[in-house]
Amino acid sequence: MTEPPLIELRDAAAELGVHYQTAYRWVRSGQLPATMVAGKYAVSRADVEELAERRTRPRPVPAPGPRRLEGQADRMHDALVSGDDAAARKVARRLVEEGTSVQELITHVLSPPLRRIGQSWHDGEVPIWVEHRASAVVERVLGELTPSPRGRRRGTVMVAAVTGDLHALPTAMAAAALRDDNWRVEHLGANMPPDDIVGFCLSHDIDVAVLSVTNSQVEAAVRRATASLRESGIPVVVGGPGRGLDELLTSVRAAHDRA
Repeated sequence: MTEPPLIELRDAAAELGVHYQTAYRWVRSGQLPATMVAGKYAVSRADVEELAERRTRPRPVPAPGPRRLEGQADRMHDALVSGDDAAARKVARRLVEEGTSVQELITHVLSPPLRRIGQSWHDGEVPIWVEHRASAVVERVLGELTPSPRGRRRGTVMVAAVTGDLHALPTAMAAAALRDDNWRVEHLGANMPPDDIVGFCLSHDIDVAVLSVTNSQVEAAVRRATASLRESGIPVVVGGPGRGLDELLTSVRAAHDRA
C-alpha cells in the first residue's frame, strides 16, 4: 500500500495560512498528526486538507447569554412602550434565530418589560392604554414566533382560563412555550366557561389540561373544573402568579407521564 505523500510542517503552515508556531501547536495537541523525518516534522497532505476543511466549517453560534438577553429586554421595553410592533418583532425574531428558546424569550425578554410597564401604570407614570397596547403587541409577537411543532409531538394540551379571568396573555405565553416544547396545543384563551372547557377536553382527546389563573375570585370555578376533568381521567396543571414557564413545562410532562 502506497504511503501518503508527506510535506514539511512549515510548508503545511503556509498552505493553511497560519504561522509555523500555530501549526506546531496543532501537532502538539494532536489536531494535526505528524512524524519526524530527518529532524523535522512532516505531515500528510491528506491530513492537511482534512484540517483545512474542518477550519472552514461554520461553527455553531452559542445562544445569547444572560447579559445579551437583559440588554434586549431593555430594547423590548422601549418598543412596547412606544407600541412599535416592527421593533418588537425584530428583537424577538433575531433572538430566536440565534438559539434562544421561546421559553427563555418569554421569561427574560418579554415578561420583564411587561412587569415594568405594569408598575409604571400602577405608579401613575403611564396611562392604562400603554399597558394594554404592550400586551397586545406581545401576543402578536408570540403568534408570529410559534408555528405548530414538527415531527412527533409529546401529546395534546389544552390551555385556557375560566370565566371571570380576563387576562389572555398568560394563556398565550403558556401555549407558545408548550408548542416550542413540541406539544400540540389547543389554545382556547381567556374567559372560558368551565363546563365548555370540560366538554372540549372530553371531545378532543386532550392529554393534559392547563388552566391559567390570574384572578383569585375564579379559584372556586377552577377547582370545580379541575375536579371534573380529573374524574374524567384528564390530568390538570394549574398555572398562576409565581409559577415560571420552566415549572409549567415540567409539570405538564410529569402529568402526562403519570396518566
